[in-house]
Amino acid sequence: MASFAERFADLSIDRSPLCLGLDPSAELLQHWGLADDPAGLRTFCSRVLEAADGLVAVVKPQSGFFERFGPDGMAELASACAQIRSRGALCLIDAKRGDVAGTMAGYAAAMLGADSGFGGDAVTVSAYLGFGALRPVFDRAAATGTGVFVVVQSSNPEGRALQAARNLDGRTVAEALADEISAWNAALGRGVGPLGAVVGATIDPAATALIDRLPQSLILAPGVGPQGAEMTDVAAKFRSARGRILPIVSRAALREGPSPAALRDAIRRYREAAWLLGR
Repeated sequence: MASFAERFADLSIDRSPLCLGLDPSAELLQHWGLADDPAGLRTFCSRVLEAADGLVAVVKPQSGFFERFGPDGMAELASACAQIRSRGALCLIDAKRGDVAGTMAGYAAAMLGADSGFGGDAVTVSAYLGFGALRPVFDRAAATGTGVFVVVQSSNPEGRALQAARNLDGRTVAEALADEISAWNAALGRGVGPLGAVVGATIDPAATALIDRLPQSLILAPGVGPQGAEMTDVAAKFRSARGRILPIVSRAALREGPSPAALRDAIRRYREAAWLLGR
């Protein structure tokens, strides 16, 4: 069974390492002239996935934009995940779940693997309740060839004070999380492991030594576009992780819709820029 990292590596050769955020926000639905309801959400996702067909390695549906519609929205999330996989891309569910171990076992069964409720190839998680509490998700990822991305340093400014807080040993919270991720992956072998890290493309250049603490991890890099980062920033700051970076583009490309041609052209432009990250 090929791991998430292995499947990503293969797809990034043909499609580039670009991760396209599937973010059906109220603002984008309105911009596209669609109703802010499950039917509008369905149309939006279908058009985005058609425009992106064959161009990206990973599509990342943002769970919150689906969950806001309750059960009908969750059904659309499941449908979007199935469409992503049917088009040959990897489905990374951006849910940022984080709870005690028993609850995380439920989230793991819901999100990860072909036999799960949503059939995701990977999921994002948050470690505020402790890295060890996430163990059920890690174990399921290892058993099913899927991936987990732990938020280490996010792209939003509100998270910086907590992530930069110092432990008693002098490491920041972000550094300690990176070290725990690396130790877990190293225990499984020498290659890229199932535990990845979320590290924002907006990271301060002086803090990029954090990347060096993640030698066996894929790195999910949000922040390109409205949050201020450019793809050139990703290339410069994440140089030591070349070939393991998943730069995320969402609103910057999605606002080019609803024109299918303009949307596909925008995705293609970011795809070309992302391709350089692996070379």
